[in-house]
Amino acid sequence: MRNGQGLAFYEMTEKEEAMNRFAALLLLLTALSVIPAGSAGSEEADSTTAGVIRKLEAEIDALREEINSMEGYGRGGRHSRRRRTPAGTDSWISLLEEKVKGVTRADMNRRSRRKRVNALLEAITEMPGQLRFSGGSTAIIQYGYSESNDHTAGTGSFDIYAHTAFGPRSLLFFDLEAVGGNGPGEYFPTMTGLNDDAGSTQDQDGLDRLNVLEAWSEFTLLDRRCTITAGKIDLTNYFDHNASANDETTQFISSAFVNSAAFAVPDNSPGIRFRTTLADRFHFQLGLSSVDNSGKDLFKDIYRIGSLGFTFFPDSDFESNFRFYGYQHPSAEDSFGYGISLDHVSFGAFNLFARYGLNQDELADLWKIESAWSAGARMVHQVAGKTAVLGIAAGESSPASSVLERERMMEIYTRWSLNEWTSISPHFQLVWNADGTSERITLFGIRTNYSF
Repeated sequence: MRNGQGLAFYEMTEKEEAMNRFAALLLLLTALSVIPAGSAGSEEADSTTAGVIRKLEAEIDALREEINSMEGYGRGGRHSRRRRTPAGTDSWISLLEEKVKGVTRADMNRRSRRKRVNALLEAITEMPGQLRFSGGSTAIIQYGYSESNDHTAGTGSFDIYAHTAFGPRSLLFFDLEAVGGNGPGEYFPTMTGLNDDAGSTQDQDGLDRLNVLEAWSEFTLLDRRCTITAGKIDLTNYFDHNASANDETTQFISSAFVNSAAFAVPDNSPGIRFRTTLADRFHFQLGLSSVDNSGKDLFKDIYRIGSLGFTFFPDSDFESNFRFYGYQHPSAEDSFGYGISLDHVSFGAFNLFARYGLNQDELADLWKIESAWSAGARMVHQVAGKTAVLGIAAGESSPASSVLERERMMEIYTRWSLNEWTSISPHFQLVWNADGTSERITLFGIRTNYSF
C-alpha cells in the first residue's frame, strides 16, 4: 500500500509540472499571436515571430499528448506506470497480500486458534526473510454477585505477533503480551478461573510491562511429516486443544472451558515439541518443558507430555478429532495425569466438544484438582451478512480434598462480528459450589476483541 501511495504522489507531481509548462507556453503563444504584423519594423522580424509560434505550437501539442498519457496512468489504464516496476514485483506483492489476508480473514469462527496461527505461519514460510507483524486486543468487563458481595472488574490485553521465515521449512515466532487487571477472581475465589485472559503484567511500582509470552523457532522435515518446535512454548497450543473451546479472546472466557481444569501444565517455559503426522489423519506428539521460566537447570526438572490423535474427514465441514494425552510432573514426584479431548463439526457450522482429565493423588495434591470434565456446543451462523456465534458449555471439577464440594460451572455467550477486525460478545456465567464451598456466583460480562 505504501509503494502505491508513493507512486501516486510521484505521478501527480510530474503531471502538475507538465500542466504548468503547458499553461506558460499557451500564455506566451497568446501574447505572440496578438502582436500586430510588422510591429517589429521588418519582414525578418515577422518571419522570426512566426517560427517561434510554430515551435511553441509543436511543443504544446507534445505536452498535451504527455498529459493525456499521464491521465491514462492515473486511471490505471493499460499503460499504467505500475507496469514499469521490475518483473515479478507486483505478482509477489499480490501473492503476499492474498495469502496473509486469506489467513487472517478466513473462517476464524470454524478454526481453532492453533489452526489459524498454523495457517498464517505456513504462508509466512513461503516468504523467507520478511518480518511480519500482526496482533490483537481484548477488553472484558464483568459484573458478579453472590450472597456475600458484588463487584465489577475490568481487564484488557494486547498481543503483538512477530514472525519471519528463514526458508520454506523454518520460521521464527514471537508473542509479546501486556495485560491489565486480574479480573473477578480477586473477589470471587474459584478452583478454575472466571477470566482466562486476566493476569496483570503490571509491576509493583505501577509500570505496565510487555511480557514475552512465546518465543520459538519451528522446523519441518520429511515433506512436513515431522515438526520440531523449540524455545519458550505454550504446551496448551499443542495439547488439549479443540476448535470450539481453546481461545479466551474469541470463545469461552471461563478457564475451565479454555483447557481442561485438570490439565496440570506448567506456565510457558523453555521447551521442545516433536510431532509426526501420517496421511493427515494420525499424529503423535511429544513435549518436554522446564517447570519454570528461569532458564536454569534446563535438564533437571523436566515436565513430559505425549499425545496420540486421529482426525476424521480432515479440513472438511464434518471434521472430527480425537486426542488422548498423558503427562508426568517432576514437582509431584513424577506422578501422572491423563486427558481426553474430542471435537466434532457438522455442516461446517454446528460444533460439539468434550474433555475429561484425571490426576494421580500426588499430582492432584499439587494441582488441587483430581478430575474434571466439560462439554459444550457452538453454532456459527450468518445474520444480515455478519457472522454470529452462540456457545454454551458446562463442566465439573472434583477437588483433591475430600472435605470440599465439586465445583460446577456453566457459560453462555454470543459473539457478533461488527466487521472483519472487530467483534463483541456478551457472556453469562454461573458457578455452583465456588472453590468447594456452598457459594454460588452469577456473572454478566461483555468482551470486545480487535484483530489486526
